[in-house]
Amino acid sequence: MNTKLKVYNFISEQLTTGNLKRSDRLTEQYLVDHLGLSRTPIREALLQLTADDIIEREPRKGFKLKTYTKRDVEEVYELIGVLDGKIAEEALPYLTNKEFSFMGFLIDSMDAAIAHGVYTKYNDLQEQFHCVYTQLCKNETMKQEVLNKKKIFIGKAYSRIENANIEEILKKTNDEHRTILQLLQERKGLEVRSFLEKVHWRKENAQYDVW
Repeated sequence: MNTKLKVYNFISEQLTTGNLKRSDRLTEQYLVDHLGLSRTPIREALLQLTADDIIEREPRKGFKLKTYTKRDVEEVYELIGVLDGKIAEEALPYLTNKEFSFMGFLIDSMDAAIAHGVYTKYNDLQEQFHCVYTQLCKNETMKQEVLNKKKIFIGKAYSRIENANIEEILKKTNDEHRTILQLLQERKGLEVRSFLEKVHWRKENAQYDVW
C-alpha cells in the first residue's frame, strides 16, 4: 500500500470513529506520530490528496478537509450513479459464479458488521463489493473517474446520526447490494444500470455524506 493510500485510509477511519473532526487541522507531525512514517512521504501524500480535491492546504496552518456543499455532494452522487451503472453493465459479461459468490459473502459480512456496530469495517466491505465488478470493466478512464469521485467522501458522518438510525440506513443500503447482485446474476444489464443510477446513488442519500 502506497503512502497516499495509507494516509487517506487513516484519515477516513479517524473521521468515521470520531477521533478526528471535520474541522480539525491535519498536520504533518500528527500523521508522522500516528503512522510511523517519515515527514517527506507524508508531505508528498498530503500534496497528492490536495490535488485530488480531498484536502486543502492553508499557508502556515497546515491542511484541512475540503468542504463540499449539499448541492456539490448531490451532483457528485448523480455523476457516480451514471458512471457506476455503466461500469456494472459493461462488466456483466466478465462476471462469473466466482465473483457472484464473493459478492454474496461480502453482503453477509456487511450484515455482521452492521449487527456489531463495526462501521469502519462495513465501509471497507462495501468498497470491496463495488470493486468486484468495477475491476472487470474494460473502460479504464471511466473506472478511474468513478474511483476518484468516490474518494471525495472520505470518512462517514456517523457521529451525527443516532445509532438506531445508522443501523436502519446501512441495512437498507445492504438490501440494495442484494438487489444489485441479483440483477447481475440474472444478467439484466440495463436494469442494474438503472438501479445503481436512480436508486443506489440517488441524490437523497447525499445527506449522509454532507458534513
